[in-house]
Amino acid sequence: MKHSKSTNVIVAILAVSLLCACAGGATRAPAAAQASSGQGQATAPAAIRQSGRIVADASVVPVRSVTLSAPNGGTVASVLVAEGDSVAAGQVLLRLNSVRQRTGLVQAEAALQGSEARLAEVKAAPRTPQLSAAEAAVAAAQAALQQVQDGPGESQLVAARADLANAEAARKQAQAAYDRLSGSPDIAMRPEALQLEQATNGYNAAKARLDVLQAEPSAATLAAAQAEVRRAQSQLDLLKLGARPESIEAAEAEVLLRKADVTLAQAALDETEMHAPFAGSVCAALAAEGEYAPPGGAILRLADLSVWLVETDDVTELDIGRIRLGDAVTLTFDGIPNLELPGKVVRIKPVGESKQGDITYTVVIEPERTDERLRWNMTATVVFPAR
Repeated sequence: MKHSKSTNVIVAILAVSLLCACAGGATRAPAAAQASSGQGQATAPAAIRQSGRIVADASVVPVRSVTLSAPNGGTVASVLVAEGDSVAAGQVLLRLNSVRQRTGLVQAEAALQGSEARLAEVKAAPRTPQLSAAEAAVAAAQAALQQVQDGPGESQLVAARADLANAEAARKQAQAAYDRLSGSPDIAMRPEALQLEQATNGYNAAKARLDVLQAEPSAATLAAAQAEVRRAQSQLDLLKLGARPESIEAAEAEVLLRKADVTLAQAALDETEMHAPFAGSVCAALAAEGEYAPPGGAILRLADLSVWLVETDDVTELDIGRIRLGDAVTLTFDGIPNLELPGKVVRIKPVGESKQGDITYTVVIEPERTDERLRWNMTATVVFPAR
């Protein structure tokens, strides 16, 4: 019996030691409580505290990456790179069909040229031929008004009276010839009848011309002549003054509008070419020639794989306060056994995210050296210093 009691004491001591060891060893940081049903429901992964240190799962990410898309969409005309290609900053990676955009640019440039020509014409000083023509128009209008006001000259009256006398003599001669044949049954068909009619018409026209010359000008005729003088003089004055300020401002505004149209058209054309925003590697080509790329749809994924970072979003609100910028950490990688890299904390994102009941924060670590075997999204483990 004594031997049995001793054995039981030893077993009890070992059990207590084991419990103490577990309590002082690695324990997971508090996470969400179990469901109220009392069943042990799985919670979000959380960092582990180990001897005062925080151990968190992480992943390898490139220092810089971007997913490229076409803002306005379009049909892919040519893909100039393939997955794995290294590209330089500014290099053309892909082109969309650009017939519509090129036509729009040509139209916008033509409209701009037209508006610039109109502005130059408005600003230009009047040319000598234009001034000469305007001055001649004023002189002609003034002469016409003077003639209306003065009436016909004596020479015009003499000529008009002479024309009337000649016409009357011709009419009398034709009348006499007609009268000699008045008894003929076919008198209407004779040439004498036609000659009498022509002579009568000539007499009436000459008398009307003389009557017009001898009559006083009407108020409407005088007003029309005066209005023509004012119009011609106004045209001449405008030419001498040059363009009005409001006309120049309107023409300048039209030029600015057309320049904006050209800028928009050029931007639309530029968007049909996809350029590398930085030097890196093509990680994914998601569109092929002839395919339609929807607006905003992913087409290419580019990353700078020359420098790696390690990110963890595994640190809960209970542990984030123990981590500082510049903290030295240790990195290990599941896919590369025996590789251990030193690193330091370079960024702690200020906003936490809800992750299956826990509030977790993202911490970014920069390894102090790299390894050619590292790959994007490799699983890593980060050990933060004890504090």
